[in-house]
Amino acid sequence: MKESSPMSTSSLSGNYDKWTRLPVVYLPVTQGGTLIGYLWASQSGNAAGFERRLSVAGDNLTCLFAWERRLSEASDEGLAPAAAIERWIGQPEEPEYGGIAADATPTAAPSLAAIWNDLNPDGPPLGPGPMVQDGMFPDGTPADRAQGWGPLVSAPPPPTYATETDTPVQFLPVVKGDATLGYLWAASTGDAADYLPAAAAGDGGRVAAGLWRMRLGDAYGAGLPATEALRQVRTYPPDSLAGSVDSNAELRTAPDLATLRDRAQH
Repeated sequence: MKESSPMSTSSLSGNYDKWTRLPVVYLPVTQGGTLIGYLWASQSGNAAGFERRLSVAGDNLTCLFAWERRLSEASDEGLAPAAAIERWIGQPEEPEYGGIAADATPTAAPSLAAIWNDLNPDGPPLGPGPMVQDGMFPDGTPADRAQGWGPLVSAPPPPTYATETDTPVQFLPVVKGDATLGYLWAASTGDAADYLPAAAAGDGGRVAAGLWRMRLGDAYGAGLPATEALRQVRTYPPDSLAGSVDSNAELRTAPDLATLRDRAQH
């Protein structure tokens, strides 16, 4: 199922969550009179994204990345998710990502899966996404233990890419200022990807691992091939702890994972 799953929800949208189990509102995005997807926002949470209509978009992720950049800008401006999607109603249609009609109004839907199934009735299914959504585990247990719900018991880690491969690996450096915190890599073939902290970065490289591995896990849950997940990391905004990947960073190749690990250790 994993290989046939599409990239679905937002993975680039700044401070907006990438998935939600809460009800959503959405707006149709059209290009030349053809529906290409829905721009959505959670009604009461902090999630927003863009869903593609696969029968039109296919494997073309241009429209997805374009809308996610816009959402990232809206997040940086402090807009609530619902206000963020409404700001583009009636603006001129763009060749990269279409537009939203001037007379469009947000439509309510019970879930993200509902609008995905409306766009793509022939599948594939949306998939469950990451285990923690809207700050909660699937059973409603809050991820924030400060809420006093007691310790979690036997909560399995969310699924993600394999972390070992025998093939050559493509990689990109994660930087913060002039320092290299680590390397994000993906197998040239197969479905493996991970983050390697740079030994020279000390604790900074290890701290950054949490966010980057979470982002890789989200990409895996959205059905993105490992190599495509690696390419999209250039679009994430800089994080004060985890750094960023320069948008113009050159995608390089190591003959095997051991060679990249040796690089990270020196």
